[in-house]
Amino acid sequence: MLIILFAACKKTETPVEIAQETPVTIVPTPPTTPTSPIIPFYSVGTGSGNLVIDGKSMDFTNIKLVKVKAGSYKTITISNITGSSTQPIVIKNDGLVNISEIMTTENLNYVTISGDNTDGIAYGFNFENIAFRAFRLNGKMNYLTLKSLSFKNVGDYVITSENSTLKYTGSADTRTENFKVLNCLFDNTGTMVFGGALNKDTGEDSGFFKDVEIAFNTFQNTNAGTVCSFSNVQDYLVHDNVVNNINPTNNNHNGVFFMQGNGKFYSNKLTNYQGNSIRMWLYSRGSTPATNEIYNNICYNTRKYGAFELQSFDRNMYSGKTTFANAKVYNNTVGLMNTSKDWDGQILDLYNIGGTLEYYNNLGFSLFTSNTYRGITNMINNMSESIITKEENNKYLLTQAGAVIDLNTFTSVFAGIGATR
Repeated sequence: MLIILFAACKKTETPVEIAQETPVTIVPTPPTTPTSPIIPFYSVGTGSGNLVIDGKSMDFTNIKLVKVKAGSYKTITISNITGSSTQPIVIKNDGLVNISEIMTTENLNYVTISGDNTDGIAYGFNFENIAFRAFRLNGKMNYLTLKSLSFKNVGDYVITSENSTLKYTGSADTRTENFKVLNCLFDNTGTMVFGGALNKDTGEDSGFFKDVEIAFNTFQNTNAGTVCSFSNVQDYLVHDNVVNNINPTNNNHNGVFFMQGNGKFYSNKLTNYQGNSIRMWLYSRGSTPATNEIYNNICYNTRKYGAFELQSFDRNMYSGKTTFANAKVYNNTVGLMNTSKDWDGQILDLYNIGGTLEYYNNLGFSLFTSNTYRGITNMINNMSESIITKEENNKYLLTQAGAVIDLNTFTSVFAGIGATR
């Protein structure tokens, strides 16, 4: 069946119907006009049951778009699809698509799964009330993007990869590259976790991710401890995420984000939570030290711990594979840390990092230290011998009123000091 929809001044798309797990029939693309180009797509699903989208039965030579019909599915399995850097394969919603058990992917390269196709629906793929895992990634994957998905009430890991045992041998085909999670909602879910490890003592280097981006997501209303964890990653970007009401009763030494490797954490806003906003455990791939950066973040109202943690371990100094990393912490706004008053709540928990630290233009208020003799000085809970090569323009105020204009925007009273939005 051929369906052509037209809208003024908008691209229209022509579906190619495919029955679930049956051979694909490709309908020729109608001619285009300058004002109404036709974009062909595969239309899949019946609105219920278990949907399988298998690239082995689909021809993506000319068709680069797949749309999933609206409805409520138990499972969706997407496998064996490879696009290119200039023409990725995009899988989108056609209306609201609910998943009640799990979405599973296997062997996807240059693929985007995105729920932003229908006007008025912010998250077109919705995972809700799932007792176990909501999204499992299997097999080799590169340049995979998950975008505009909603997860609510997920009892176990919300997104996880099953390639944690893949041994990295130095070649690109033994690592995962360019994985992104963008503009998703996580409401009362478990951790997004990507395992693996690098350990010189055991000779392990597995589950290695390179070039990861976790950005523009919302995490809220969970007691899971950590919302996002990568334990062997190079060049990550964690930015522009909003976190609220995390770990109301969880008392572990949590990192809301927990990243092991090198990367940047910036422009995130975290309020009403427990744990370090990020536990950043540092090491660099290769022989040239990378610089980990933490900047332009807003952190407010924690029950336990300071805003950020920096730490490195000898087990990650793997001859021929890795070296130490340097760090920069700057232009962050941090207030009301460790209201339980059972641990220092300052801007930075600093352990030995191997490299050097630059620390400047940070703004703090209503912080806490157990050291009544020394009090709040540079807003670093320093438990290390790490060398600070730059330390300037950091400002501490006793109250919010002297530091930021309000507790919504957290606009700094001091030009050039603290986070900006």
